[in-house]
Amino acid sequence: FVLKGHSAGAHLVALLAAAPERALRLGATPWLGTVSLDSAALNVVAIMEGRHARLYDQAFGSDPKRWRAASPFHQLDAAMAPFLGVCSSRREDSCDQARAFTAQASRLGARARVLPVDLSHGEINELLGKEPGYTAEVESFLIDLDASFGPALAAP
Repeated sequence: FVLKGHSAGAHLVALLAAAPERALRLGATPWLGTVSLDSAALNVVAIMEGRHARLYDQAFGSDPKRWRAASPFHQLDAAMAPFLGVCSSRREDSCDQARAFTAQASRLGARARVLPVDLSHGEINELLGKEPGYTAEVESFLIDLDASFGPALAAP
């Protein structure tokens, strides 16, 4: 199976992807890869140390130790499964964080890449499976993980 999440869900799947041993210790089965759909919270420490929206205070609190624990960037482990970070090219913070995250993951030996798309934050979730070019890129990532995704994705 593949982990996939959008927005806050993208942050959560990235956190699991960055530190897979957390999930594995709890009995999770290893997954083939992760698709993170437009998270702007891949580096929680940087967000919290800079100017940020109040919603981040509600989500991450005021304790720097908690920020680090909740930050996919700071939890990156070489054991990470392949990762696709989809980001809205209309949101600077999303793509910048995806690029930094995937660059660090690549330095650790993980297979990770960014897919910037000219869609809004909501459209990234809404149009996956409907917008042909974007969908084909995500499907290509999935097929690279396991060829058996090909026939399943081609089915009506």
